[in-house]
Amino acid sequence: MKNFYIIISEYTTRVRSISITKNRLVEGLSQRGARVEVYEGYLDRQFAIPDWVDCVITVGGDGTMLRASRAGSGRNVTYLGINKGHMGYLTELAQIDDYDEVIDRLLRDDFKIEERMMLSASAYRGGKRIYRDYALNDVLIGKNDSVHMMTFELYINDTLINEYRADGVVVASPTGSTCYSMSAGGPIAEPTAKLLLVTPICPHAINTRPLVLSPSDRIKIIPKHTTQLVSCDGADGTDLMCDDEVIITKSRHSMKFIRFRETSFLDTLRDRMRYV
Repeated sequence: MKNFYIIISEYTTRVRSISITKNRLVEGLSQRGARVEVYEGYLDRQFAIPDWVDCVITVGGDGTMLRASRAGSGRNVTYLGINKGHMGYLTELAQIDDYDEVIDRLLRDDFKIEERMMLSASAYRGGKRIYRDYALNDVLIGKNDSVHMMTFELYINDTLINEYRADGVVVASPTGSTCYSMSAGGPIAEPTAKLLLVTPICPHAINTRPLVLSPSDRIKIIPKHTTQLVSCDGADGTDLMCDDEVIITKSRHSMKFIRFRETSFLDTLRDRMRYV
């Protein structure tokens, strides 16, 4: 790889640490003839990774990586995360002891690629699409107020499964199984698996269970109130109306993580959970 795009988190307070990391990476890559540019700021839904980029390096936390993944959806781009946030499930490096080694391995393609599935979400109103986005972690159908419980119908492959009264529902990928889905009582999945996880949030029922579905399944959620929204990976939500249809499927796009280390998911899970 010869073309790098460094994305700096706008939220972290460790400014000096980030400045050192940025400067060392830019200097080292440039001296070796690579093209490198830096973006510092918020990645909104309109932001896109430039076409010339081979590798995105994020410096921040999982939120930075999530926004970067959505900005590069559909592109043949690899991602390397350097953790300056809290959990760092998605990041490969917590710190860099030898910048020369990391840079040389990137330029030699001396690493493994770990591929993760993504989700595709679309919302329709009267047959017209009003929303489309992608998620690495999860798609949330939730409340846009803080008081009322919502009602929604859940269909799998056009078969009605149940009508729920709950605070919402989260549809997660295996990567997102350790995030909001887990907090709502959903199962934890190995992140390279191909699954769809459906977890109602605080359902008003005693017999409600999360669902684990095939990646080929098609999920349809129909809200029955107007105080609801849809959001991918915690991005700005889009308001829904009663009887809108939200369709969620496995995306045809995937995300490619750079891995330097032979660390198992269970080791990562154990280490990260110590700090929760």
